[in-house]
Order: sequence, then structure tokens, then C-alpha cells
Amino acid sequence: MSSDVSWKGRPIDEMSRAELVQALKEALLLLRSVSPDNFIRPELEVTETSAGILVARTFKWAFIPAGHLWSDEDRRSVQARLDALAARYGFEGAVVRFGPDRLEVDVPRRLQIEQLLALQEWFACEKDGLDISQVP
Repeated sequence: MSSDVSWKGRPIDEMSRAELVQALKEALLLLRSVSPDNFIRPELEVTETSAGILVARTFKWAFIPAGHLWSDEDRRSVQARLDALAARYGFEGAVVRFGPDRLEVDVPRRLQIEQLLALQEWFACEKDGLDISQVP
């Protein structure tokens, strides 16, 4: 870790385990005190549903239904990557859905800000594989 990284003026490399735990707890409180709208990229739509949260992103599929572009194997592969992320961040049960021009992730519960940020990064990583405007 770089020696110039600090928390409240104290170098992180010099902190004890207990101090690091306390710093992480404080950082989470700070993150959770800010509205998620401040962190969410404009290309993502986050909607609260009666069952949980729906996060979606529109991709350039030239308005071709996703069923014509992506096979069942593609869907299973995307779902497997989401399942791995969900297991790491504690939002198991999330389901991927391909719409005519977008990818949706339906999460059966409310998300904490750190889970939403992880899901946002997941969408960014999936972009290269899903956005056909990237194809030469």
C-alpha cells in the first residue's frame, strides 16, 4: 500500500487491526449517509419495486430484441457472473433479464450503498461484452 494513504491524518500502514476495523465502520457510515443518487452513474436506472430493487442499463443493441443477439448460453454466463458478485456482496437471488434494449438485474431486497456500487461496477464490466456498438 502507498505510504501516502491515510485516514483522518493517520497513515493506514501504521494502523492496528482494531483501528482499521473502526476506520472501515466509520467509512461505511459515511457512505450510507449520502444519497445513492450521488454515486450512481447516469446510464443506470435504479427503481424500487414491491419485491426489492431493479437496476437496469440500456445498451446499443440497435433495437434488435436481445433474444436474437444473445443465446441461452450467453444468458447463463451473465447470470453466473452476477451470482458470483452477489455471493461476495450479500445480495443472492438477483436475476438477470435481457430486455429489447437493456439489461436488468432484479434484486429481491433493498441494497446497501456498497452493494449498489459493486453492481454498478459489474454493469461497467459487462458493457464490453454486451454493447454491440463495440463490435468492429
